[in-house]
Amino acid sequence: MATLERTYDELLRSSVLDHDPWSRPNLQTFRPRHELLWHALERHLQAPTDTIADIGCHNGFFMRLAAELGFRRFIAVDYFPLPPERSFLAELPGVETLRRNFNAEDFLDGIEDGSVDAVVSTEVLEHLYNHPAGYLAEVWRVLRPGGVLLLTTPNPGTITKAMRALRGKPVVWGDLKFARTPKIVADSGEPLAVWDIHFREYQPSTVRTLLEELPGADIKESGFIATGPSSSGSRAGRLIRTLTWRTGLGHVRILSATQYHVVQKAA
Repeated sequence: MATLERTYDELLRSSVLDHDPWSRPNLQTFRPRHELLWHALERHLQAPTDTIADIGCHNGFFMRLAAELGFRRFIAVDYFPLPPERSFLAELPGVETLRRNFNAEDFLDGIEDGSVDAVVSTEVLEHLYNHPAGYLAEVWRVLRPGGVLLLTTPNPGTITKAMRALRGKPVVWGDLKFARTPKIVADSGEPLAVWDIHFREYQPSTVRTLLEELPGADIKESGFIATGPSSSGSRAGRLIRTLTWRTGLGHVRILSATQYHVVQKAA
C-alpha cells in the first residue's frame, strides 16, 4: 500500500477523531481532495520542502499528511484553536501555531516574505468578506519563489445546488446567519471571524482571474473533485458517491463539490 493511503487509513483510526461525531466522517468525505493535493505537492514542489503553512488548518490533518513528503516545519494558522486531544498538531514536531483572523489585513504579519515552501488554503476563500483578493496577496507574499499554493473552494455549479434552488432551499451555507450577523465587532471595530458562513462562492473563472493577478503566478493545475463516501452519510448518499468514483466521474464539474487550483510562484 502506498505511503499516503497507509497514513490516511492510520489517521482515520486515531483517537484524535473520537471527540466529536463530525471529524472522522468529514475526513472520509475529504479524502479524494486531500489525496489530490498531496500528489500535486509531490509533482510540482521542488526542494527544499522544509516549511508548509496551512491557513485554516483545523486539527492539522493535512499537515500531518504532508509530513510524509519531508516537511519539517509546520505553520498552523487558524482562529479557532482545538485542545491537544482533538488535534494532530500535538504529535507533530516543528509546529508553530498562529491564531489569526483571516479578514484582517496583513493577517500573516510576522512571517517573512518568501519564507514558506508551500501554502495550503482549503475551503477558506468562501468564508472571507473583508478583502479576499488581499487574503490571496498575503498568502502569496510569504510563499517563496518556486513554492506552491494549494487552493480549494466550493464549486457553485453542481446538480445538487441546482436541485436545492428549484426546491426553494438555501444553496449557500449559512445564508440566514449571514443576514442576521453584523460583520464588524461592535466594541472593537474589528472584523468578525466566522467559520460557518459562506459569504461568497466563486465561479472557477473568477478564482482563476484572482490567482493570475498574483505576480509570477503559474497555474499548474485546475479542476473539480467530488467528495468521497462517509460513514455518517445515508445509504443512498454513500452509494451515489461510491458510484461517482467507480465510474470515473469524480472530476466532472456538475458532480463535484470542490474546485481546486495548484499555483506555483515563478522562481
